Amino acid sequence: MVIQKSKDLLIDCSMIITTATIIIVQALVVSWIVFTNPEPCPRKYRVTQEKGGVLVNSSDVHRYCELDYGGKFKWVLKKEKK
Repeated sequence: MVIQKSKDLLIDCSMIITTATIIIVQALVVSWIVFTNPEPCPRKYRVTQEKGGVLVNSSDVHRYCELDYGGKFKWVLKKEKK
């Protein structure tokens, strides 16, 4: 007597593997986005001395921070030049 596997069972197994693969890929993409996200510019570099910051004029923000054009237009702390 020969027992044959149902085609439905094979389809279900392949769908489970595909779903697991998609979840793994999504986890990798999300973790890459989270860990490569630039550090935002601290508040003390964005406000004037009157409000507790280090800026003399509000236009001096370009000395410490640069604008990130990666889609969100937020200020990012500049890297120090050596």
